[in-house]
Amino acid sequence: MNDFLKLLKENIQAISNEGIKTVFTIATTSKQEKDPYLTPIRQNDLFIVCGCVVFEQSILSEIIEIIDGNVDYIFVDSEKKIPVRIHPELDVIETGNLSKVCFQNIKKSKILEYKPNDITVNATWSFLSQRLNFLSGKKISILGSGNIGSKLALKLVECGVSVSMYRRNNYKGYVIAQGLNFVKPNNTVSNITFHEDILQTSFMSDVIIGATSGVSIIDVNLLKSIKKDAIIVDLGKNTLTKEAIKFALTNNIEIFRTDVTSAFEGFIYEAIKMDEILQYSYGKKDLGFCFIVGGGSLGEKGDIIVDNITYPKRIFGIAAGDGTIKKEPSAIDKENINKLKKQLI
Repeated sequence: MNDFLKLLKENIQAISNEGIKTVFTIATTSKQEKDPYLTPIRQNDLFIVCGCVVFEQSILSEIIEIIDGNVDYIFVDSEKKIPVRIHPELDVIETGNLSKVCFQNIKKSKILEYKPNDITVNATWSFLSQRLNFLSGKKISILGSGNIGSKLALKLVECGVSVSMYRRNNYKGYVIAQGLNFVKPNNTVSNITFHEDILQTSFMSDVIIGATSGVSIIDVNLLKSIKKDAIIVDLGKNTLTKEAIKFALTNNIEIFRTDVTSAFEGFIYEAIKMDEILQYSYGKKDLGFCFIVGGGSLGEKGDIIVDNITYPKRIFGIAAGDGTIKKEPSAIDKENINKLKKQLI
């Protein structure tokens, strides 16, 4: 533990010297491990990020003491993946609610929630969409229909993918597939099909996705059942057997690990931008001759919609009062716009 905290301090020091926004993430995984670990430092032109993965909430106090006030933003995993348990040393009940503990104790840095599973789903979808050129008409098999696998299945079927799913618990698998088919768009012809037999799931697939957590479910027989040009995505951890990996390499079957970099950095930018919008753009402001609204605030009839109520630069239109923009501004509306334009120059 001391080594972990020492390396954590070193990472915080390293990202603080870059002169851009600093971000720290606190996450966990459904596969519970013993020791916490640090995630790689990622950097772009706008911000630099480091973080950690923890498996019990008791360590949070030590982490918060190191990071709070030393980074601009702290993103905490809001997904409940740590089981409720009694801590053996502290004799207290841990609820696994990382976000609650962090929001109660972080006082200096800006704290925001995030959902790593959703980021993983978005990254995988983006990879498949670009790697396959287009998704419609493809058959993709998802082995493991937990939180990530199910969300990805819905995202894929919405794009016209024929999704085959497998889960060891057949009852849950059928219910999940049926539920996802109920909520997909009405005009989506493709379906999500659950198979009790894993070879039926993978047969003639364009892609096999291993979405289990720590279970080597993809073996040589599965690889023999797919299309010759099919690809494998190891979405979970260790979803391929050693024999399957060797067979794939020998037969030029491509295996990919999901790289979340693009989706992760995109989400960080989105969250920071939303924070800025809520601080500076959102709301309503009285200019004397009219009201301006921005950042998604619903304007009353005649309010002028702008990009930023604190420092307006662009005018988007006149609020109709029902959430839409007036198609034909009145004479007074036009007069107010002209007055506002003079202030923008």
